[in-house]
Amino acid sequence: MGVMDKLKKNSKLKHTSILSESKFFQERDQVVTDVPMMNVAMSARLDGGMQAGTLVLAGPSKHFKSSFALVIAAAFQKKYKDGVVLFYDSEFGTPETYFKNFDVDVERVLHVPISNIEELKFDLMNQLENLDATDHVLVLIDSIGNLPSKKEVEDAL
Repeated sequence: MGVMDKLKKNSKLKHTSILSESKFFQERDQVVTDVPMMNVAMSARLDGGMQAGTLVLAGPSKHFKSSFALVIAAAFQKKYKDGVVLFYDSEFGTPETYFKNFDVDVERVLHVPISNIEELKFDLMNQLENLDATDHVLVLIDSIGNLPSKKEVEDAL
């Protein structure tokens, strides 16, 4: 028995597999942006793009994170004519004009103002539990970095 076989046999997790056989890394649908280097950053391919899953844009303030997210949102809506952006907003720094300037259809953006992490958690979980696998929804959260807990808000008051 080789080392790989030993490792697979010893794993207690049911989805353990050789990477080339993993069901988690099979060919996936991709949303290609008009910015080739963004596609490379998200998929390691010029003709690739964003895949289903989690994408985090992190960095200092005023470094175009929201702009990158809006490029992705526009590409998502362009690919999926029924695609909706679920926009959780804690900063209110991305006005409707920004969405329009990036060719995001604002009629297909649901704006959800949030003031604490619990609001985000409970609303997002409710939304996800009520979606089907075939629903085209892009969740955009701006921003989670400085979002306080409900207790922090109550303590501050």
